[in-house]
Amino acid sequence: MKALKLAGVAVAAHDAPGYKPLLVSDGDWMAAIMNGTRTSWTVPALIEHHPKTDELFVLVAGRAMMIVAGRGKEPGRVRCVEMERNVLYNVKAGTWHATPMTPRARFIIVERTGTNETGSFTRPLSAAQRSAIRLGGRK
Repeated sequence: MKALKLAGVAVAAHDAPGYKPLLVSDGDWMAAIMNGTRTSWTVPALIEHHPKTDELFVLVAGRAMMIVAGRGKEPGRVRCVEMERNVLYNVKAGTWHATPMTPRARFIIVERTGTNETGSFTRPLSAAQRSAIRLGGRK
């Protein structure tokens, strides 16, 4: 990325595999980039939720699935949809979700500051829940 210097503008990038928060507002939100890894296009063993904040996903490259499992105390029935690029997916607070992605996929994520440090909970998916997930026509 070329160095960009504009007064009043923060610029950040992330090209390595995985998740990295990049821009944190003076308020209560942050923006991150999540890149696929060699193993990110697999049926997830875990699902997560953030009870106090929405989380916005924008797929900008590759392929990914949006998997949701209700908003109860524990994950419920699993539903999946292949995500479209450049579409906003706002996962509402308390919704159990996972986003498997191809190795070359990339998300922009906007969420409440500190979501992954103190505001996230994970649970294992059952064998039945995992068997309901299809990635690109495959399990």
